[in-house]
Amino acid sequence: MRYVPQAFRNLSSLTRLSLEGNHIEAIGRDSLKDLETLYDLNLRKNRIWIIQNGAFTKLLRLGMLNLGHNFITDLPNQLFEGLIQLKTMHLEANRITAVECTFRHLLNLRNLYLNNNQISSISDSAFSYLHKLHFLHLSKNNLSSLPIRLFTELTKLKYVFLSHNPWRCDCKMLWFWQWTATRRAVIKGLDCAFLGPPNTTALNEPHPGDLRDCTVPLQLASEDKCSVGSTSVAPEPPNLPSKVILLALVCYMWYNVRGWDTSVATF
Repeated sequence: MRYVPQAFRNLSSLTRLSLEGNHIEAIGRDSLKDLETLYDLNLRKNRIWIIQNGAFTKLLRLGMLNLGHNFITDLPNQLFEGLIQLKTMHLEANRITAVECTFRHLLNLRNLYLNNNQISSISDSAFSYLHKLHFLHLSKNNLSSLPIRLFTELTKLKYVFLSHNPWRCDCKMLWFWQWTATRRAVIKGLDCAFLGPPNTTALNEPHPGDLRDCTVPLQLASEDKCSVGSTSVAPEPPNLPSKVILLALVCYMWYNVRGWDTSVATF
């Protein structure tokens, strides 16, 4: 099975659908449009690498989406538009390399699995507005640091898994020490010297010598990349010297006049 069967389009009262372990490669814009009552969708262990924008727009009641163990590489910003009731998202074991603003409008999201990917960068606004996020799994990626504002709005975050990443315990991650010191959360997998033993903080202990001279402020103003519109503005042409403009104009007029003369002579 390479595509979602059209037969499912007539099951308008379906609440749970599992297509795990097939060979599905693509999810089209209209593949799931009639499954408006669907609550649980399992597409785990397929070969999905194409998902058209709008594929989930009609799934307004979906609470669990499992896309784990597929071939997904990109997460366009509008990919999950419409999933306003989604609580659990599985994207583990794919080929994702970056996270930008894909999850921004999943206001009811509680559990997010992004482990076992190839993520090397995360936008500082990637989890903005996810006020209900409770569980975040980022283990087994290519992360060396996290942006300073990443967890700012995650007031209910209780479990964070970060193991098996090539972390750099330098000034860029000093903010993480401050954040963990004020939160009662289970944080595993980021074993830096300026952090205490697992699940504890080192508030009363001095920072290591290599971090004493950090000049990076703990609270750093940062542009909200997700608030920038998707439309781009073409850059203005560079300012040219007036002599260059005049020369180009003369050449243009000479070429047109010469071409007109030639055409008349030929005629």
